[in-house]
Amino acid sequence: MKEKRVWIGLAVLFAVIGVPQLFWKPSRFGGVFLLVLAIGCAGEWLMLCGREKYKACRVLSRVGRALFALFVLSFAAVQMFVIGVHFEENDYSAAPEADYYLTLGALVNPNGQPSAALAARCDTALGVLNTYPESRAILCGGQGGDEPRTEAEAMYEYMVSRGADPERLLLEDESSTTIANIDNAKKILPEGASVAVITNDYHLARARRLLAHAGLGDAGVPAKTPYPGQWMAVRCREYCSIMGLMFTGRW
Repeated sequence: MKEKRVWIGLAVLFAVIGVPQLFWKPSRFGGVFLLVLAIGCAGEWLMLCGREKYKACRVLSRVGRALFALFVLSFAAVQMFVIGVHFEENDYSAAPEADYYLTLGALVNPNGQPSAALAARCDTALGVLNTYPESRAILCGGQGGDEPRTEAEAMYEYMVSRGADPERLLLEDESSTTIANIDNAKKILPEGASVAVITNDYHLARARRLLAHAGLGDAGVPAKTPYPGQWMAVRCREYCSIMGLMFTGRW
């Protein structure tokens, strides 16, 4: 009976946390992820309720517990990996020095302005450009189906309006994924240039890994996650992205 209460309690908890996130686009993926967990926990509860009568329920309940244990262990391992390099806010002198900073794209709002996550990346890029005056930034990101302009254009306008020298900003405006961001930016880079990637802290570990796979080193500069409410959602998304790269042999 106690075990049944644990599983139904987990199902309710995941559902309560997940449902509100469905109504806010930046956290919608996390809401779906949590609801899938809620359904899985509810299914385990149902299997436990029927295990006394049905052998299939006993077998499925064992399988469910094993899968959930694997999920918890893998999720914890990925989150430990996601913890990247951090430094004091506004202390950009602690950032790795590079010739070029690949600033990765994120959502552009319907009004054409960068989303909070993208603005945080641009602000960090401004900070390192001011700290290292010989460096340049490559602004990466094409136009998504629900975006009014390319992410690179939105980043460029945002940074120039805040004092960035347009001559130090290069645009890569065709990519739609992190892998494409890096691959397309690599074509712009002069041979032998040192590179660091700029993205939000939750995304930095994956970006650095992909940067290394592209032969560009693994230097990275984290931008803050803008909203505390996004913490769970973005880490659920990173878990799925990293596991997807692992299962497809691209990690």
